[in-house]
Amino acid sequence: MNRLLNYFALIFLAFACKGKPDRMIFPKDLEMIHKGNPPCPNCDSKIIGYLNISKLSLYPFTDNILNWKEFAASYPNLSISIYLGGEGKDGKNSPGQISSFFERRDFPYPVYLDSEDRFFEQNHLENVPFDNKSNLFFLVQGDLILDFYEFGIPNLRESQLEEHFGMKPEGREE
Repeated sequence: MNRLLNYFALIFLAFACKGKPDRMIFPKDLEMIHKGNPPCPNCDSKIIGYLNISKLSLYPFTDNILNWKEFAASYPNLSISIYLGGEGKDGKNSPGQISSFFERRDFPYPVYLDSEDRFFEQNHLENVPFDNKSNLFFLVQGDLILDFYEFGIPNLRESQLEEHFGMKPEGREE
């Protein structure tokens, strides 16, 4: 009986300790709705963003949070991809509308539409230790997830890129 309790305790601990996944899975057949003009599309150092568009707007990808073109120029050795999961919020945001949103802003990075939310499911993002799992960013090396990325907080945005990738923004004087 004691052995059985220990066995169940180990199983419980294994499931309870799940936080972020260890490796990022990139579904191969998702629709790219915006190609962008990324400075380094195949770099190993990556930021991967996930946004559930059935729950949130595309606001994080406006220049109100971050000037994305300046960011791309500051970090030319960084690859960024955005995955939009779910159906458009309130029946809005058709693929054409979403594509137009990114085109109008001259968004420099690729954006993938994932109406079935396979990216979320395959990466087991339901296990991340946050209440809000609808807007997530990750620092990834190859396919190894290093950390969650706080892109909305300028001081953390830069320090995390320096800590994990040894990158400092280019074009700035020290």
